[in-house]
Amino acid sequence: RPSVAENKPPPKPASSDCTAQRKRQFNRQKQEKQRVGIEPKTCLKTRREKQLDEKAGATWKTAGWYWSDGEEIPRSVVSSQWPSVVPKPLNPEPNKPHAQQALNSFPTSLKLATPTARTTPTTQSTRTTTRAAVAPTKKAAPAFNSSARIPRILHQAFASEMVYENYLPYINSCMALNPDWTYYLWRDSDAEALISSAYPEFLAKYKKYSDVLERADSIRYIVLHHFGGIYLDMDVQCVRPFFPALENFNSFLDQERIEQTNIFWGWPFSVMNSAMGSAPGHPFFREVINEMLHKSQIGNAFATTGPAILTQVYKQYTAVKPAVPVTLLEPNVMSPLMDGNKNWRSMCGSLAAAKSKPDSRRSWKERGCIMLESKNWRYDDSDNSTICVHRFLHLGYGFAAGARKKPFNVTARFWPRLTIMPVFRTFFPRNKCVKYSL
Repeated sequence: RPSVAENKPPPKPASSDCTAQRKRQFNRQKQEKQRVGIEPKTCLKTRREKQLDEKAGATWKTAGWYWSDGEEIPRSVVSSQWPSVVPKPLNPEPNKPHAQQALNSFPTSLKLATPTARTTPTTQSTRTTTRAAVAPTKKAAPAFNSSARIPRILHQAFASEMVYENYLPYINSCMALNPDWTYYLWRDSDAEALISSAYPEFLAKYKKYSDVLERADSIRYIVLHHFGGIYLDMDVQCVRPFFPALENFNSFLDQERIEQTNIFWGWPFSVMNSAMGSAPGHPFFREVINEMLHKSQIGNAFATTGPAILTQVYKQYTAVKPAVPVTLLEPNVMSPLMDGNKNWRSMCGSLAAAKSKPDSRRSWKERGCIMLESKNWRYDDSDNSTICVHRFLHLGYGFAAGARKKPFNVTARFWPRLTIMPVFRTFFPRNKCVKYSL
């Protein structure tokens, strides 16, 4: 006869997501296995559930479906994880590197939950979009190759793919003059995905930025360091092809008009971040990232991520005569214009007193005004060496909100030339499978 202890009901299973049928099955099998000294560790799946798991796994490999059972899936899943799921863009020139090759080299690689991983279903509706935070696999930043040159990639950044129509002629000019270049558009979600994967030490800083321009500034240094290429603000117009003029550089920086820097900022020169280029892994842009990371000030894009910090890092970098130089272009190459939103004559005023001083005793503002007057107040210094023209639209600032035109979809307009680093969106249909779609 069984003892009294053996007649006690088995303990309640640890898993709380078993159905009533599976609980009864679990209890029966646990009682049986306890008699032979075997303790079951998990609830057993029914035959139907095993079939669903197998079906979901097989479908995911071909059509982009994945079994989740209510589990939240990260947004930052990129095509390099499952390249067969992402439609490949057309390659207009077979001799050039395919855009998909650059897309597959994207460093973000999030570790997906395996099909056997089960979680407790949430009380949220199964059709709700989820944004789970899953720690990405850390990827090392690329090492610099001294023989490397700027790759044919044009980077631009915006909050989303809906871009103000004011920028359309300028984007179109760069695309038309550089037909064999790949165009990368970095949305805010793409920027955060790249930083969390390849530059995780910068992610907390990036999320703290309160000024939208700080995020737009910081991602441009990161993409140039990681991928290489040329970054342009969307209000920069191309008037000549990038190559061959910039073909032999491993990096370059734009410079503001000397007169404008002297008058407005009171500096001898200013490095502009509206146009920059680099080979992958260039140490100068690593220095810029480090300087932003350790800067405690937040909320002033000009000082924390803009021309002020870029100029500061350039001075520090070139002062020690680095083994890997960085080239500062003349202003007429990419910024030949004065900012047309300002009245420079009014800002200079009378120059009689300034002219009476020796040059060594003049302020930077006085020097800039005298230089501009010597050019007969010419605001355009474009010449045969000009490649781009910065138009100073300032649409990212609140005071220019009235000048913004209706947005257009830059993805539809420039497909298949444009490449967007995919951030996948998830939703849960009734069968609780997750479909990833671009």
